[in-house]
Amino acid sequence: MQPKYKIKYSDAAVMDIDEMFSYIASDNIEAVEQLAEKLNIAVENLKYFPELGAVLNEDEFDLIRSGYRFIIVEPYLVFYRIVGNNIIIYRILHSRRDYVKELFQK
Repeated sequence: MQPKYKIKYSDAAVMDIDEMFSYIASDNIEAVEQLAEKLNIAVENLKYFPELGAVLNEDEFDLIRSGYRFIIVEPYLVFYRIVGNNIIIYRILHSRRDYVKELFQK
């Protein structure tokens, strides 16, 4: 089955990946490899099932209105939007971070 969508990463998402892999690699390179594999599988699934990710509840109305969805790749949240035939990965943030602030107040 051919994928219906292409995956694209924002500059911020690329920086997020760089930062998380660098941080984890300082302690455990094997953990980086495992996380990279999990992240790759989860993001690749979006090519076929773009609405796989959840929208946030009504309390997070800005995210819903803006079309943001997210998938969980423990312990990270991958925020993305569907734009035409593209899945744009905007941010990949640790689940303990204030993601609303990171996405909208910069």
